[in-house]
Order: sequence, then C-alpha cells, then structure tokens
Amino acid sequence: MARIYRRGKNYYLDYSDLRLATQSNPTGRKRESLGAISKREAEGQMRKKEYELAYLKNDHEAPEIHFSDYVNTYLIQFLLKYPSSYETSQHTLLFDFEPLFKNLMLHEITINDVNGFIGLKKGQIKTATINRKLSILRALLNQAKADGYKIPNFKIKEIPNEESRPPKYFTTDELQLIYKEDTLYNHWWKFLANTGLRMGEFYNLKVEDIQNDSIYIISTSGNRTKSRKWRFVRLTDEAQASLNKFDLTKEYVLPRVHKDMPKTRFRRICKKIGIKRGKWGVHCLRHTFASHLVMDGVPIRTVQVLLGHASIQTTEQYAHLSPEYLKDSMGNLNL
Repeated sequence: MARIYRRGKNYYLDYSDLRLATQSNPTGRKRESLGAISKREAEGQMRKKEYELAYLKNDHEAPEIHFSDYVNTYLIQFLLKYPSSYETSQHTLLFDFEPLFKNLMLHEITINDVNGFIGLKKGQIKTATINRKLSILRALLNQAKADGYKIPNFKIKEIPNEESRPPKYFTTDELQLIYKEDTLYNHWWKFLANTGLRMGEFYNLKVEDIQNDSIYIISTSGNRTKSRKWRFVRLTDEAQASLNKFDLTKEYVLPRVHKDMPKTRFRRICKKIGIKRGKWGVHCLRHTFASHLVMDGVPIRTVQVLLGHASIQTTEQYAHLSPEYLKDSMGNLNL
C-alpha cells in the first residue's frame, strides 16, 4: 500500500516495504521526497511503487539458510565456475569467516559482525588483504541473493587503505645470492625474475603456450589471469636459458608440485641468505622484473602491458625508479 501527499511545493511518497523492516521499524515504513513535481507525476510514482510492492518478491518471503550450509553450496558452484580462484575463496570462507558466523543464519549477519572481523584482522594483515577477504564475503552474499535466499540488509564496503609504499624488489646482487643458494631450482626463480609472471600464471603455464621465442599467458574460464586478458612476453636470453632447464616434454612447464611448495621453498631460501623479511614472497620476483625494466628506461605503458596490469595506476607505482622521473623538476633550487 502506498500513498502520496503534498507539503509546500513538494510531493512525498509514503509506503511500507517489508524488505526494509528492522526491529525498530517492523513494518518497513518509508517516506520519500518526490520533489516539486506535478500531481500527475506523483501519482505515476505511486502506481509504480504499488506495482513493485505487489509483484516483486520480498526478502522476508525468501527461504533462510544457515551460513555454514550455504558456504558448502556456494563453494561447489564456485569450483565449477572459477577453479583457479577456488582455493583462495575456500580458505577465506572456511578459515576466516566460518569460525565467526558458524552459529548464524545467513541473514543474521550484522554490520557489527563484519566490523568485528575487520578489527580482528587489522594489524595482522595488510588493508588490501582485508579488502580482498571482504570482497569474497560480498560475492557469497550476492550469489545467495541471486539464489533466492534471505541475506543481510547492509552493504559491505572496502576500508580505506592508508598505506602507500613503493614496491620492494631484489637487486642483481640479491638475485645472484638466491640463484647460488638454490642449486636445484634456481631456474624457477630466474624464469620468474625474467618474465614477471604471477605465481598462478607460472603454475598454469603450458608448454604449448611457448611459441616463437615468446610465452603466451592465456586467460580461460578455468584459469583466469587477474586482468582476465591474455598477453605475451618475449623470452630474453636469460629467460630462455632458464626455460631450457625445465622438462618440456610434459603438459605443464612447472612440475605438478603442491601449489604452496614454490612459495614455501622461496621463503626459506630468502630467510637463509639474510634477505629482509618484507621481500620473502615469491611475488617479489615480479616486482623485480618491473622495477628493473623501469630503471632501464622502458616506458611505463610498455611495462603495464608486459605485466598484464588492468590499470596504469598500478604500474605507476614503479615510476619513481625511472631515470626520467621528475628529471630537472627542481631546477636550480638551492636554499
């Protein structure tokens, strides 16, 4: 039921929508200003709202489901659609959110519960990582709504990232120490440092994707790149030399080891040779690739294409390393 009324020059719409019901407003009553419009236009807005209330399914009619039960259902669907991202979503939902929400129905999750999670993680992990985990929860709730289940009546927003630091990279001397320490798998690290591949792209790189002195990073429904676009990277002499040490008679370039094995091994090597903790991640080899390209004067736009960044703003984190960056910007200032 909806009605209109006029105050001064403005018309107002008054209606009850159970989708908006809360403990303090059990009927979901709401008033909206329609502005200084004609009575005919206001009546049209009223009929439109009455149709919506009469024929669109209200959330209170939707079935309710326990958080843990829906996580299981959701992950089965997710595995079929996005197998390359499955492990990340599975870990986040089962190890980060389920311990907090396991006693709740899906729609019983409140903004305070989400804020509690944020407070718990702040100081433990980076803001960007918290936001990635929140995006996984948001995707689950959106899918639950699409599946017809009752969900919470609030939006999960990203928290502002107050950190801004240049990417860390390895010097050539540090790379030589890494190569020298790992005599068994140093060709892995050389290949990553000379191609800039993400670890997931390296793991999914097929021998057939190496053509004409280039590697082609393909984005498929099963193994998507982060930007969801394909790209290719020319093989330098070092990249080719390291590639020749792989067994290229198999389907994949990287042996089918456990996905965490390269990351764990690389971390241990860095720790052993005294690399600072902030650079223990294998992803630092990708930063190294980008950093040395920029220091060699390669244009930022070219670096963006080689890295497969969707946004130039991401690549511009390396701009400060360019020999042309802010060149002569200070003039002859001498205070």
